[in-house]
Amino acid sequence: MSLCYSFVALYLCVAKFVSHPELRGNLTGVEIGTNGLTLSSKLWQSFQALGNIAFSYTYAQLLIEIEDTLKSPPAENKTMKRAALYSIALTTAFYVSLGCMGYLAFGNEAPGNVLTAFHEPFWLVDLANIGVVIHLTAAFQ
Repeated sequence: MSLCYSFVALYLCVAKFVSHPELRGNLTGVEIGTNGLTLSSKLWQSFQALGNIAFSYTYAQLLIEIEDTLKSPPAENKTMKRAALYSIALTTAFYVSLGCMGYLAFGNEAPGNVLTAFHEPFWLVDLANIGVVIHLTAAFQ
């Protein structure tokens, strides 16, 4: 489900950027003093973003249970190291591309949840939101 709504968000951000290919922000983000932004609130928002990134790596709790199901040859630790390396690299590349495309599409006004910025095509946004509901329901269960 995470891949479902993340791919929809990535597609919508790419489509928005391609329709208006201009840079909408700068490398350092919103300037301090703009719209009442203080240094402490900018730092707080940066740490919130890092927390959101860490939240996307929640699969780590399952590693021990997965390792129990592996057969001995090759050694479990070698198999798990390789699997963790590939999965972390792939997850990082995907979410960094999603974040960069969201920033390219919206600039400094990028919303916290990219899906809330789109209203068309409504069926695709609704599909992504259904994916979010299913994901959160399964995570709660």
